[in-house]
Amino acid sequence: MRRWLVWTLLVVSVALGATDAEAQFRYLCFGDSITLGNYDDDYDPDLGYPGRLAFGSRLNCPAANCEVINKGKSGEKTPGGLTRIDNVLNNFPSHVLLLMEGTNDIFVEYDKDYPAWSFETMVFNLKEMARKAEDRGTDAVHASIIRFHKDADAAAWQFQDVEDLRNELATEATAEGRYFVDIYNVLCPDGDDVHGHTQNECFNLHYPPVPEEDDRGHPNGWGYDMMADAFYNVITWKPVPGAPATDSPKDTISTSTPTFTWTRESPVRATWYRLQVDDSVGTVLDIWLKAADYCGGSSCSASSIVTLGTGSHSWRVRGRNPKGTGNWSSSRSFTVSVSAAVFQDSFESGNTSAWSASLP
Repeated sequence: MRRWLVWTLLVVSVALGATDAEAQFRYLCFGDSITLGNYDDDYDPDLGYPGRLAFGSRLNCPAANCEVINKGKSGEKTPGGLTRIDNVLNNFPSHVLLLMEGTNDIFVEYDKDYPAWSFETMVFNLKEMARKAEDRGTDAVHASIIRFHKDADAAAWQFQDVEDLRNELATEATAEGRYFVDIYNVLCPDGDDVHGHTQNECFNLHYPPVPEEDDRGHPNGWGYDMMADAFYNVITWKPVPGAPATDSPKDTISTSTPTFTWTRESPVRATWYRLQVDDSVGTVLDIWLKAADYCGGSSCSASSIVTLGTGSHSWRVRGRNPKGTGNWSSSRSFTVSVSAAVFQDSFESGNTSAWSASLP
């Protein structure tokens, strides 16, 4: 699907310097206590899966110039997450959002602060959190929640809702061009051989005792290791994309609102593209575009309503996926040659000073 570059939908310019932001790739982990890591007392306390993802043999962030930010909140349900996420995204602008929430929605069907729970509302809230991230130019990665421990004090419908949520999020990720981390089928899935154990043995090894230490089954340290591996495998299974190839505009054009087209890199493709346009004075357009919205097959196309001035321009594009940011394409020059026009307002005349964004 291709869209016009309407200013209300764009990530334009940057709040962070481009050099700084590209030097440090940031992952934001957002969720409840399972993200926060409260139940990790027996093995490296307080790391949870975000800490394990960041260090050791996984992302090794100090060496890779990256950062993993843990913004889990104990006891949170998705209505609270939907309310909280704007502030978190504004204060911790990141390239990738790792989103895993819903355990408390399902486990606590009703309480005085949460009287109108429904499965559909939970799914809607998670989709909205992802959308809010993407509105800021952030890759949203959906993750299913972990299974309740087999001995958890939960009804059959609650166990089923955990599985149903997994299926809903997998479908949503495919439809929206997002990555999906299948935690549900990583920790103690059904079967007689689960990581070399029976499923019952797996629960005993990777969860604290239920109900003595935990009422529903948070992972223990060994379980968090498996979760970190699952996130790592998904966000790094494709290498950083290469440089795309610019197609048009080029040479002399007779419109001041050109359509930018480029050929996607192969075989690894970006989930986001940064489009930058310069004139003889400096940069006049600098935006991130979600590939799922602007690309089809091997090509991408974005038609701009930003009016470019008469004269020489150049443009380039680069890709990004949850593994990192790729190289710029070669810069392509073009010349705008049109008769003078009467602009209705400063926006049409190319004044984009009111545009703002979280990411470069």
